[in-house]
Amino acid sequence: MKNRDICIIGYGNWGASLAQALVSAELPLREIVVRQKPRKPLTQDQSLPFVPWREAKLDAAILWLCVPDGAVADTAARIAAKRGRLKGQVVIHSSGALTAAALEPARVAGAAVGSVHPVMTFPTRQPVPLRGVLFGIEATPSLQRPLATLVRRLGGKPFGIESGRKALYHAAGTLSSPLIVSALAAAMETAALAGVAQPAAFVQALAQATVANVFAHGPENSFSGPFARGDVETIELHLRALAGHPMLHGLYRSLGLYATKALPVARRHSLQTVLKRMRN
Repeated sequence: MKNRDICIIGYGNWGASLAQALVSAELPLREIVVRQKPRKPLTQDQSLPFVPWREAKLDAAILWLCVPDGAVADTAARIAAKRGRLKGQVVIHSSGALTAAALEPARVAGAAVGSVHPVMTFPTRQPVPLRGVLFGIEATPSLQRPLATLVRRLGGKPFGIESGRKALYHAAGTLSSPLIVSALAAAMETAALAGVAQPAAFVQALAQATVANVFAHGPENSFSGPFARGDVETIELHLRALAGHPMLHGLYRSLGLYATKALPVARRHSLQTVLKRMRN
């Protein structure tokens, strides 16, 4: 896909990072289609080719949808309606959960379709460098190869993902980032309930050391504490203390039950019994 021009449709957190990566890689960015041009663009946005939908040509070789999952199919239909024929063009989206089937209107109009999903978190509009970022590509074999080349031009590391496994793939990503944040937030809340003056610092020290150990030594060799030791009485104390906080109690039980099934614990049966018995 050398020198094939690209159109970005949608400009949220991911779209902002993609645009900057395309510019940095000196890939031709034809237009960024938005509902309306930014009134006060950020510094890094000022030279970008924004166009409102009504003025969009949508004639670039690659149309890259950077819209929420719920808008992918509708956007594909709008593109097909506006362009009529898409023969010779490639239409891709960046949803981690949806398959290329969400782009069916574009495929029917003649486009080659696929999905290219960055395995990275984009919490703000501040561009995130894509060098070294993994990208899951779901497409036909004939399209997967040029899309992988495009990802490499952006500095990313492409790999293939099967359509039938995309939901599991995205669930793994969700467990790896946003739900990690949820677990850490729950730990901070529990520390605050315990009267810890600096809950974030308390959690940070443990969490950073734990994550480092997991990726250096593996989950099984990084698991410690009362579950690993089989301290049933301590687990009971925790559950009683959390009884007045149903969300925290439920999260603790769920993670604890998973630990008793997937990680090395002592007194496994006794731990499972107390976790199942002490429902809130």
